[in-house]
Amino acid sequence: MKTAAVAIDNWKLPIFKRHLDEAGFKYEGPIQFTVYTMILKVKCEWAADLHPIIKAANEECANAK
Repeated sequence: MKTAAVAIDNWKLPIFKRHLDEAGFKYEGPIQFTVYTMILKVKCEWAADLHPIIKAANEECANAK
C-alpha cells in the first residue's frame, strides 16, 4: 500500500474528508503544513484510483466559493 500526500487549504478539509470517506479511502491527518494549509496522508494502491476522488472534491470546493 502506498501513501499519497494531499495538500489542501484548511477550509476544504470537511469536503475532502467526506469524499475520501464515501470512496472508502483510509487517511491520516490532518497535519498542519502552513498557517492556511494542511496535509492528508491517504493510503492507496494506485494514485490513478485516488485521482477522480481528489478531482471531485476539488471541483466541489471550487463551486463552493
